[in-house]
This record gives sequence, structure tokens and C-alpha cells, in this order.
Amino acid sequence: MTTNNTAAKLPAYMDITYGDIKSDMSGLMAMDNIFYCKLRSLWQYDKLIAAATKEIKMNQSVLQLGIVFGNEIDEVALSAGSYGQYDIVDINPLQVNRVLEKYWNIYPCMKVFRQDAAKLKLKNSYDNVVVFMLLSEVPAATKKKIVDNALKMVKPGGKAIFIDWHNPLYYHPLRYIVRMYNRLYNPFVEPLWDHDIETYSDTDLRRQFVWRKSTYFGRMFQKVVAERKTNAINSGKTSSAISKEESELFNF
Repeated sequence: MTTNNTAAKLPAYMDITYGDIKSDMSGLMAMDNIFYCKLRSLWQYDKLIAAATKEIKMNQSVLQLGIVFGNEIDEVALSAGSYGQYDIVDINPLQVNRVLEKYWNIYPCMKVFRQDAAKLKLKNSYDNVVVFMLLSEVPAATKKKIVDNALKMVKPGGKAIFIDWHNPLYYHPLRYIVRMYNRLYNPFVEPLWDHDIETYSDTDLRRQFVWRKSTYFGRMFQKVVAERKTNAINSGKTSSAISKEESELFNF
């Protein structure tokens, strides 16, 4: 595993919103466990990982924006395969160092880059770009940049895969508990209740993709897949067909 430590300054909102949580290695190590990941995702963690990796074929190239706690990285690496390509970018140098220490050369296909997902400098394009629970951790202006960058990195015929929170059903028993918790501790989640992920993308760029959405756990979580049209580069501003599949309406 190699790394490219391109300098990237941590944005101010991280300190204001999360304090020392993401600037302390011992804290990051403590959060990197399966129980914590399942608790924060209301025990939907494994289902959301499976939803993401279902879109990835063996030996494809994958770019992931943001490092994820738990075993999500393992599952994506296994889906990409030994002959695939798996690049990960994260702005936090502690996160990059933690992943390097945790995995080292376990997955030959994996490379980790210290870069800001909102200001990507990678020149490659990929079969799949994964954005797993990242948009809910950044403000609206950064959401727009990340979504656009994710789409720009997708090859014709490839996919951008977004996994994140969603506006749950009104009669979901956890709806208002989750809303209050997020308002206190995760203030960037609620905009995803009010706006579809595709609306954060540039209009002309959005039209180069076919969009579909699936929801999970009473619509508490979502998977949005944007598949780039094979003629998208040439057609540019052709209108898109947007398909939304509301799956598992209230399947606990």
C-alpha cells in the first residue's frame, strides 16, 4: 500500500462541529470497531455495506471518498479483487496514518491518498466511486463539491455510489429521536432529509447520468447510484432519465 501525502488543510467546520474527536488518534482508534459502527447506523451497517458492494464487480477500479470506520474498507477491497484498483482519499492525516497502520500491504490493490474530496487532484477515472456516509458530515457547499467531484471521476458506463441518511417515514418510531440527536451532534445530516443527493450536482453534469435510489430501514438510509451514460462525454447536455426505487418501505 502506498500513500500520496498531498497537503490538505483541515476545514474549519471540522473543529467547530466535531471538536477533538477527529484530531485525536486514540479517539479514532476507539471508534474503529464494529459495535460502534452498528450502533451509529442503528444496526444497518452490514446492510448498507452490502448495498454498496453489490454495485462493484470483481477487478474493477474503485475510488472511495473518505475513510470509513469498521470493516467497510475490507468489504470494498474484497469486491474490487486482487487485480482491481482501490484508491481512497481522506483529508485527515490521522485517518490516513491509521489506515496505513491497520492494513499496510494486506490488500495490494489499495492506495491511500491524503486529499480533500472537495478539491480532488486525482487524474484517473474509475468504474466506481463510493461515497459512504460522507455527505452527512459536511456542510451544504461542501456536499455540492464532493458530489460533483465524485461524478467527474466516473468512467462512461461507470457508477457513483452514495450511501447516507435519508428522510424516514413519518410514522417511523425512531424518526424524532434521530432528528433530535442529529441536530445536537450531526448538524449536516438533516439537509439530506430535505434534498435529494442528485440536487447537489451541477445540472449539466447531472444530465450525463441515469439516477436510481433505494431506501432502507423505513427510509432512514438511502443508496443513490448515478450511472454515467456511455455516450455522456459526447452528448453533454442530453436529458437524463431518473429512476427511483423506494425499496423496503418499512422492513425492519
